[in-house]
Amino acid sequence: MRHPLPRLAALAISLTICLLAATASHAQADFPQRPVTLVVPFAPGGSMDALARVTAAKLSPMWGKPVIVENRPGAGGLVGAQRVKSAAPDGYTLLITNSALIQTVVPSLAPTPPYNPLTDFMPVAHMTLAPVVYSINPKLPARTLQEYIALVKKEPNKYSFGSGGPNQTLHLLGAVLNNAAGISMVHVPFKGDAPLVGDIVAGHISGGFATIATAKPQIEAGAMRALAVAGPRSPLLPDVPSFRELGFTQLDVVGWFAMFGPGGMPKPLIDKIYADVFAVLKMPDVESRLKDMSLTPTGIAPTEFARIIQRDFGYWDEVVKKVGEKQ
Repeated sequence: MRHPLPRLAALAISLTICLLAATASHAQADFPQRPVTLVVPFAPGGSMDALARVTAAKLSPMWGKPVIVENRPGAGGLVGAQRVKSAAPDGYTLLITNSALIQTVVPSLAPTPPYNPLTDFMPVAHMTLAPVVYSINPKLPARTLQEYIALVKKEPNKYSFGSGGPNQTLHLLGAVLNNAAGISMVHVPFKGDAPLVGDIVAGHISGGFATIATAKPQIEAGAMRALAVAGPRSPLLPDVPSFRELGFTQLDVVGWFAMFGPGGMPKPLIDKIYADVFAVLKMPDVESRLKDMSLTPTGIAPTEFARIIQRDFGYWDEVVKKVGEKQ
């Protein structure tokens, strides 16, 4: 006769696993039990910050707990990213950022990167497209991209381009433009595209890339002159040509804003947060608000978004290799 203890032990282990799974599932269903922080790794006032605040305002009543936006600018997004990377993977500290999360640490730019964007962060939701435009101070004697390039070529290193921080989207795009056009503009980093736009308007820098969402009000007011849009021509600025149309296929790329969690977040929790964020993006008043902000909601799910991240990681690494930008 076989001893019953092994079977009892196996049954006990099985019951324990089921109990843990049920407890985890219950924990996801009851999330959140306390305030949630959305970390924005750039200064207040830009389109990313506005997206985070719109999202937080809707998630707070949905979750019945405060959702707080915390701006942590610095090092092209690295400071805020590190804040979330080191947080517990429990969903209470989330990151809303752009592809700077990827670009800042591509191997050709950072041989010893501070984090691995493919493992140290969990994609939660691809939230919106964030196309960018290159604009200049309207007092400069150039009305088109071709005229601006000719102007810069006459006096290398006299003209400057700003970015939202070193080695992130707006900086790399400016470096690509320098390389593709054979010009030499001086890079001036800022802690986000809102202060960058302010200095273009004030004439402290010549121009720079910024999200259309941040730049459009100043462009429409005549305080900045838009020269070209990265990616396809945008319905948000229908009269502004794309770089591709002007022969610069190297700048045929569209940015995005997205939500991430720390590495190790359980899938059921990610799925719950994604479902709630997706519901927020589909709210008519949110869609209208994002349209006013010149942002196009996407709501791409975590699995598909992970593929986009892998694709972009390779793309930006190749861009950096060609441009030759180093930290």
